[in-house]
Amino acid sequence: MSVKIDKKKLFLPLQSISNEMVQINVITQSVQKELEAFNALYKKALDSHIPDFQYMLDFVSGKKGKRIRPLIVLLSAKLCGEITQKTLEYAVILELLHIATLIHDDVVDHTIERRGQPSVMAQFDNRAAVLLGDYILSQAIVRSVETENLTILKIMSGLAQNIVEGELTQLVSSSGIIVDEMRYFDIIWKKTAVLLASCMQMGALSVNAEPEKVEILRLIGENLGICFQIKDDLFDYFEQGNIGKPTGNDIREGKITLPLIYAFNHAPKEKADSLLSIIQKQSFSSENIQLLTDFAKEYKGIEYAEAKMEEIKTKTLHLFDKFPNSETRTALIQLMNYIIEREK
Repeated sequence: MSVKIDKKKLFLPLQSISNEMVQINVITQSVQKELEAFNALYKKALDSHIPDFQYMLDFVSGKKGKRIRPLIVLLSAKLCGEITQKTLEYAVILELLHIATLIHDDVVDHTIERRGQPSVMAQFDNRAAVLLGDYILSQAIVRSVETENLTILKIMSGLAQNIVEGELTQLVSSSGIIVDEMRYFDIIWKKTAVLLASCMQMGALSVNAEPEKVEILRLIGENLGICFQIKDDLFDYFEQGNIGKPTGNDIREGKITLPLIYAFNHAPKEKADSLLSIIQKQSFSSENIQLLTDFAKEYKGIEYAEAKMEEIKTKTLHLFDKFPNSETRTALIQLMNYIIEREK
C-alpha cells in the first residue's frame, strides 16, 4: 500500500534568526566545532541503504531544532574532560531515541505542527510516521549495541522503558480526572527528566568521569528535564505567538498540568467542581478553554509553576558548586536559565 507524499513540502523556507537562537549560539560557543561534528554524524546515521524512504529520513534530518539534548551531552563531557568520538556517538544515539519518541508522540496526540514546523505525521501520514519512528528507534538500538558497553545499554533500555511508561500513564490519566501533583511529577520525570538525565550521565561516561561526578550530573539533568517540561506545559496557558504550540492543546487532550492542578487544589470547592465538569464532559470549546486557562491564572497556578522552576534552579546551582568554575560550567548554567526563560 503506497503512501502519497507531497515532496514540494519537504523543506521549509528559512526563518529569521530569533533572540532565542542568538542566546543558544552564545551557550554553544565552547562546543561549536563538536556540534558540527555531531550534526554530520547524526545526518549519516539517518542515511539509509534503502532509497525508497530516504526522502522521509531527509525530512527528519532537515529539522534542525536547537539540539538541546546533544548540547547537554557535549557540555557534560567537557565539564569532566575532553570530548571524544565516543561522546559524539552517545549524543547521536540519544538524539535518535528522542526523535523516534517525538514522531510517535505526534501520532498519539494528532499533532500537526511542532515548534512552528509540520510534524512527520502531518507531512506524510500516520502509517508512515509510526514506521519511520520504529526505523529510527531501531537505529538507536543498533548503535547502542555497537558500543559493546553494558552500562550504556542499561541506560538506554531503562530510558526507553521510562519514556513509554510516562506516555502510557499520561494516556490512561487523560481518560479520568487526576489532580495529583505527585502523579504529575512522576509522569514528567519519566517523559522528560530521565532523558536529560541520561544525556548528562552518558556525556560524563564518555570521558570516563568519576562515579560521583556522573551521579551529580545525572541529578542536574533530571532537574533540567523537570524545568523543561514545566515550561513546556506553561506555554499552553498563553496566546500562541511564536511558541509553535496551540493554546489549550494539552487541555483538549485531557492533560491536566501543574498550573491547573494547583488551581483545582486551592480554589473554593464549588468553583473547582464547576470547572472540573468541563473536563469531565470534554466540552473543549474555545470559550471553555479560556475559562480553564483564566481559572489557572486566577488561582495562582502559573505563579506556582514558575516558583517550582526557581526552586529547582536554586537546588541545581548548589549541585554545580561541586565543579570548578569554567566556561563549560557557565554554559550549563546559562542553558538552565534559557530552559526556564525561553519563549517557545
